[in-house]
Amino acid sequence: MNCYDFDDTIFRGNSMRRFSLYCTLRLPYLILYLPVLLVAFLLRGLRILNKNVYLLLLEGFIVFVPHADRFVQGFWDRNMSRIKDWYRASMREDDVVVSATPLFVVGEACRRLGVRCIATDFSTRGKLTGKHCHGKYKVRYFRERMGDTPPATYYSDSRSDTPMWQYAERGYLVKGDKITLVYEDGEPVRRG
Repeated sequence: MNCYDFDDTIFRGNSMRRFSLYCTLRLPYLILYLPVLLVAFLLRGLRILNKNVYLLLLEGFIVFVPHADRFVQGFWDRNMSRIKDWYRASMREDDVVVSATPLFVVGEACRRLGVRCIATDFSTRGKLTGKHCHGKYKVRYFRERMGDTPPATYYSDSRSDTPMWQYAERGYLVKGDKITLVYEDGEPVRRG
């Protein structure tokens, strides 16, 4: 089985940022959430907020979106074309997306692609179950849902996914459409 991060890996851009902009353009009152975002950025920059709380604040606008599931559907009607061509050409039905993006956003894209999804269990009511599916928690959530057999590959655009690269048989760094092997059998691949 092959596993993939979602944002900036198989999807061009950050789906949660794009989704929040999509909602704000349709519900202008969401601009009133901007001070929360600014304080979150500041406190994270000062290392006062941990990653989990920071992400909760960034995603918290969703509680002010009525019928959020309709917004998610509309968003993906417009944004499925942002799935990268290299992924569409190589995808298999046993693929698994492992993403820090909330499940209510990325889950719909995965459903449309016909692949499994492991993502942050954050509801449209603003409730987080567990921790964000980020860093070492990606490995934990993968193992809880898929068992102890490591995936054949894990593709990501971010070094924060090093735990998944180390866990998979092979880890690939994705930058745009360029894919580079960076881990094999849990060890970094030496170049040069």
